[in-house]
Amino acid sequence: MTLRPPGPGDGPGYRALLMHPTVGEWLRPQPLEPFEPADGDAWLREDEAHWERFGFGPWAVIERESGDYLGRVGLRWTDVGDRAGIEALWAIDPERHGEGFAAEAAAAALAFAAELELDEVVAMILPINAASRRVAEKIGMEPAGEVEHAGFDHLLLRSEPRLDSPR
Repeated sequence: MTLRPPGPGDGPGYRALLMHPTVGEWLRPQPLEPFEPADGDAWLREDEAHWERFGFGPWAVIERESGDYLGRVGLRWTDVGDRAGIEALWAIDPERHGEGFAAEAAAAALAFAAELELDEVVAMILPINAASRRVAEKIGMEPAGEVEHAGFDHLLLRSEPRLDSPR
């Protein structure tokens, strides 16, 4: 796979990812309104702006052989309860789950966090999202309690990225 900053051509991929019912269940659960295609465009613009402002952000994940858009994985500033923090995030097309893309890309995000000399990276996962919990555990993130995020209780996992950490 290829990991790269997103660009205007990624709009269809962002829209398709957010419109998938499984992704909606994990990223915008009921009673919130489901994602609309315009949400994908907004997230793409936000990710592009994050890269411009901070020099890092969520990547577009592209399958090398086919050129297919697989998802969005990377790092971003966000609210972690009552403080700001860097979140490792991953969302891979559910039709491609089980192929290792999320764990490989998320591990690359933690390695990039080490290069950036970030002290801490967190993941916030809804308790119903067992697949994301497995990814976090696979890349060495450790449970750190719970946190309210976006109006929902999330499991909080954390990592202290190190350049010498084996992956």
